[in-house]
Amino acid sequence: MSGLGPVMLMVLAAANPAAGALSVAWRPSNRDQWRPRVALAVAAAVAALWVIAALADPILDGLSVTTGTWRLATAVPFAVAGLRWMLWPARPIHDEPRAGTQVALIALTVLFTPQLVAVVLATAAHDGTLRTMAGVVLAAALTAALLWFRATPTPLLSVIARLLGGIAIVLAIALGVDGTQTL
Repeated sequence: MSGLGPVMLMVLAAANPAAGALSVAWRPSNRDQWRPRVALAVAAAVAALWVIAALADPILDGLSVTTGTWRLATAVPFAVAGLRWMLWPARPIHDEPRAGTQVALIALTVLFTPQLVAVVLATAAHDGTLRTMAGVVLAAALTAALLWFRATPTPLLSVIARLLGGIAIVLAIALGVDGTQTL
């Protein structure tokens, strides 16, 4: 599985913007302060993922792991996340945290998840940093839009999160098979 389209779909499924938007259940008390925090959190997560993608080969070399082995290992957290999204699309945080905590929660729980980091490493090492980052930017833009406007009905977000969860499971299986064939 390589090429721009499959890589972008894999990163998008690993990020699951709909599940991320569902996980932020609080309504900000001040809408004008919310949007810069969302932008800051998304920019910080994209920057961190860019660094990870750019350093994918040295990271895997430092771990003494081949690309095929990493792809096979990535299939597990990716499939588990997909299964969780299919069964329970959101684990919302209900209380509105303080401003700095909002940025950290959005960046860490929505766009810097273990499965996304693993998929970014796997795709960047196999398909290149630019293809991977195209997927990261797409996922980040969709996540930011959902968090920014917060106008999408929750039932629709739940359906989209479950759909992306199912796609994540299928892609995790394909990633595992590809990793096994590479070995």
